[in-house]
Amino acid sequence: MNINDSTKKISYIALFGNPVNHSLSPLIHSNFSKEIKINYNYNSFLCTKSNFFTKVANFFKNGGSGCNITVPFKRKSFVIPNKYTKIAKISGSINTLVKLSDRNVLGDNTDGMGLIFDLKRLKYIKKQSRVLLLGSGGAAYSIIYHLLQEKCFVFVLNRTVSKAVKLVDRFKIFGNIFLFSTNTFINNFDIIINVTSCSLFNQSPDFPKNLVFPDTRCYDISYSKKRILTPFLLLCKSLGSKYISDGLGMLVAQAAYSCYSWFNILPNIKKNIDLIR
Repeated sequence: MNINDSTKKISYIALFGNPVNHSLSPLIHSNFSKEIKINYNYNSFLCTKSNFFTKVANFFKNGGSGCNITVPFKRKSFVIPNKYTKIAKISGSINTLVKLSDRNVLGDNTDGMGLIFDLKRLKYIKKQSRVLLLGSGGAAYSIIYHLLQEKCFVFVLNRTVSKAVKLVDRFKIFGNIFLFSTNTFINNFDIIINVTSCSLFNQSPDFPKNLVFPDTRCYDISYSKKRILTPFLLLCKSLGSKYISDGLGMLVAQAAYSCYSWFNILPNIKKNIDLIR
């Protein structure tokens, strides 16, 4: 059935990525729909590199109102919109697309706002926090500007050094961001954030284990549907960290900001984090 059926008073929203079967987003948006009293249908679509653009294009062609983009397509999807928010332009990464009334498609990114909301909720972040970022993919591009806006000192560690260098070069005009090396003068970070997709494959990223102390805040933007610790968080706990958190709070927060992009109404983020937990 064509989803652009005039007899259906419902908005169609989607999630495109790979993998998507683990995602709690459909449940989160089901809760949002009830709370804000807007009837919208949220479905997940598994994509490959060869069919991603076709699936997104067909979705909008058939009446889709908006969508989320997840790994590994956040940076690739930057070519889809013909209008962009300031954050989307700065990050060069998209996690939210909005079909506007003039039929243009707006590109936005709510990941950074979602992360900062959760870090503040957890009391993990303060002005001038020293942050070690593990990874330099689309998720890193999505959040670094917001960390720099909080006046954090950000160090990037990535398996492929050239990718980390490219990331640092892009964002150095916005604040204090550096390439991590074993010669880095900071060895006691306030926060270590895993922004790699390793947790999706039941792995932890490689990083110097002597950087984890009891008061180091360890945060993984991934989360487990089974309510178990990710491999990264398990490792950090075994290394002595007393402060560990997965990215479920970030997921709910970025979803709420996406909801605001589509419908101009912001759901209650804290209440929905507690609900999903």
